[in-house]
Amino acid sequence: MKKEKCFYLGKIVKKYSFKGEILAKLDTDQPQLYENIETLFLDINNRLIPYFVMASRLHKSNLLRLKLEDVNTESGKYKDKKRL
Repeated sequence: MKKEKCFYLGKIVKKYSFKGEILAKLDTDQPQLYENIETLFLDINNRLIPYFVMASRLHKSNLLRLKLEDVNTESGKYKDKKRL
């Protein structure tokens, strides 16, 4: 997938739980539109990496709580606040 065919949705702001969940701050006025997102690409080292979303729900105002497939721990993988 090329970045030109994608749009910037937001960025990961922190880990949420010890089960591998993350919080993403969405850059949108309508975060509820993305509450049922199924797939997303993370910009990791200037490469788009696809992830399947197992669960998502709004958290507070414009944060989206995400559980990604095959991410089951609170390891530092997302420590550097990757872009969505």
